[in-house]
Amino acid sequence: MKRIILLLALFLLLTGCASQKPTEYVSVTPHIESGGQSDADDAVTAENYLSLKNAILGFVQEGQPEGTIRVTSYDGDVEADLTEAAYEVSKLDPLGAYAIDYMTHDCTLIVSYYEIRIHITFRRTAEEIAAIETISTQSQLEARLQSAVDSCTGRLALRISSYRDPDIPAMVAEYCAANPRTVMEMPQVAVSVYPDSGSVRIVEIEFLYTESPDVLMSKQKAVQESIDAAAEYIRYRQTDQDKSPLLFTYLTERFSYAAGETATPLYDALCGGVADPRGLAQAWQLICDQAGVECYTVNGMRAGEPYAWNILCVDGYYRHVDLAYCMLESGVLTLWTDQDMGNYYWNPDQYPACEPIPEPPAEPVVNPEPEEPTEEVPPAEPAEPTEPVAEEP
Repeated sequence: MKRIILLLALFLLLTGCASQKPTEYVSVTPHIESGGQSDADDAVTAENYLSLKNAILGFVQEGQPEGTIRVTSYDGDVEADLTEAAYEVSKLDPLGAYAIDYMTHDCTLIVSYYEIRIHITFRRTAEEIAAIETISTQSQLEARLQSAVDSCTGRLALRISSYRDPDIPAMVAEYCAANPRTVMEMPQVAVSVYPDSGSVRIVEIEFLYTESPDVLMSKQKAVQESIDAAAEYIRYRQTDQDKSPLLFTYLTERFSYAAGETATPLYDALCGGVADPRGLAQAWQLICDQAGVECYTVNGMRAGEPYAWNILCVDGYYRHVDLAYCMLESGVLTLWTDQDMGNYYWNPDQYPACEPIPEPPAEPVVNPEPEEPTEEVPPAEPAEPTEPVAEEP
């Protein structure tokens, strides 16, 4: 009986405890160090001004918008040097001046070292930064510009040592004028230099075209086909006197030419019937070269305006050819001497002289050889009269 009463009391005790709600509890979480280095594995170290500046520049080279620098055993004023290094990288260094929009930083002393946080806002992408090319000579600059024009590149960034302020638009224009067969369109060139001074700078060059690279390459192919067709057109002619009029006929039979200006003058002269003086001069130069006819492109003036025409060698004699005039005004291939070019101006020292064909020399007058004098024979004296002889009866 006692055992039953004991069990009953224990049961009531247990059910009474289960019905009560707890009034407090304890929560245990892992301890985390505060004010420390959240990305210590990514931090770079610096011990002096040069290493501090190079650490910041390393973030720029990687296109990294944030970075941490840990400074230990520093031999200077960390906070003052940090401000100076950030300014030098973002304003005076070529890469920083080119790539950084603005930069901020903060510096925290943590017991025995400084932790510096760098925040960079870029105006260039990491890909644009990685695409910067380094060159050091004028010839390397010329070669890189020429390659960019040939491939219709839209943008070029060059790090140039021993910077000499080259006239890049003029270099591009000169190359385009000398290579009309491969350069379909002369681009507009915009140049930006970073920073404003210094012997080492980054030069950003933008090439602005009206046509896409694919379209320009297609036009280049069409120009070459037209030049080849012109050479085939005159394949049976032997003399310059025979080739030149036939080349003119080749052009006039393809199109009824109209005056105009285009961004691709050579293509439109050979494949579009546009009579732009420069395009026609380039076209005439190229088809004459292909046909084996000596020819020069003259860059001069007509009526006080910049103008282009050709000088052609016709069987040993040089003559001016203004193809735009021939197409739009005379309708025939007209060859002129220097004396005929009254409305034109050019530098005669740069081109062959176009002199008139000299008159054939007159036949020399041959005087007859004088006859040898002959001895005059005096007239015979009349015979004295004789007495008539009487006839015998």
